[in-house]
Amino acid sequence: MDVEKSIFAVASISKTFIAVAVMQLVEKELVDLDTDINQYLSEPRQRIFHPNYPSHSITLRRLLSHSSSIAVDESIQLSLYQLGDTAFEQSTLAEILFTHINPNTSNWLPKPPGTVAFYSNYGSSLAGLVVERVANMSFDQYVKEKIMKPLSIDISKVGVRLADFSNREELVKHYAYAFNASNLNEWIQGMPQLNVTQLSDNFPTWLYIPFFGFSAYPAGLFRMSTRSLSKFLQMFMNNGSTLLSPRSIAEMKLIVGNGLIPYYDPHGIVNSSIIAPPTFGLSWTWQTLSDGRRYIGHSGSLPGSRHWMLINEKNTVGVIILTNGDSNVPSDRSSQYYKILENIHLALIQCFETEISKSSACHRNISFFEFSMMMFFSFLFFSLNDHLLLNENEFHQ
Repeated sequence: MDVEKSIFAVASISKTFIAVAVMQLVEKELVDLDTDINQYLSEPRQRIFHPNYPSHSITLRRLLSHSSSIAVDESIQLSLYQLGDTAFEQSTLAEILFTHINPNTSNWLPKPPGTVAFYSNYGSSLAGLVVERVANMSFDQYVKEKIMKPLSIDISKVGVRLADFSNREELVKHYAYAFNASNLNEWIQGMPQLNVTQLSDNFPTWLYIPFFGFSAYPAGLFRMSTRSLSKFLQMFMNNGSTLLSPRSIAEMKLIVGNGLIPYYDPHGIVNSSIIAPPTFGLSWTWQTLSDGRRYIGHSGSLPGSRHWMLINEKNTVGVIILTNGDSNVPSDRSSQYYKILENIHLALIQCFETEISKSSACHRNISFFEFSMMMFFSFLFFSLNDHLLLNENEFHQ
């Protein structure tokens, strides 16, 4: 693979584009973070509000900080993944959101908006729809024209649909690893529409996951190269460069509710995980890793891929790790995969945070055997001064 040419679906890292787009509109005084979004959606017959707490407005701040109480069931979301570009032919972004986010559905937490945090893909995509309505252009086109192009990113190499790319050979394929037949059955039963197939008749084996899409795309389907994504991350580290003011960057980093909004976890799943619960800014997420330090950025996961984009708290170094190996199935190994990605991140930070001049020595000391859990990986590591320190690609089977 090639950090310049290989195109990944960056999954939920896409959510950071939503926040940047919203803050651009805030700076132009076209939207306000704390205004009811129905004012911008202009759909008097399809107003969006919590059926049990109609007086608690759904605002952009609440959407971007995952505190809107919107909770579309994950099984519904996965069922809407469709092969190729079929999903885009079946429904628009607005249609899919108004279908699943309205007061007549059960896709709401039993808590008022603004009182608890709960990770919401559809809530994030709803913020993308606000951008569409206010900017009067599709969200993906907005990202290309108003975010990517000013960063000198080739927008012919950025998109969400397969049809957006003239050379599909540059699109990185998705894979998962099956230790036994039950792992394969998890895929077949969970998402039969994706036609997941074995690469070998014998187990263990790799599984191939064909390209797919979904209409609620702003929250997780942008496709681009590692290099292009690094330009975007460098913009954030450089206080907005020409896209945003430093004040807007600070607003995105600020933890909404001063960290006092609890994460909604009635079954104790998050608290029992090895992963510390995240705290949310505006799409950008703070995560405390096993070294006890905080990092800001975003992770991403789709069937057949797992990514990480993080910056250290000092804002001096950033790491992007993109893979096309699934980390969710088998579920009993997902925490192990997470730990491997965390170890890679921490190894890179430890190597390069102190003295950039020692990067070659760090390169030799990284334990590359750890990457064997993924089929492909691509990563970039860079400092605030725009100097590329390391990029690597590996294949393991």
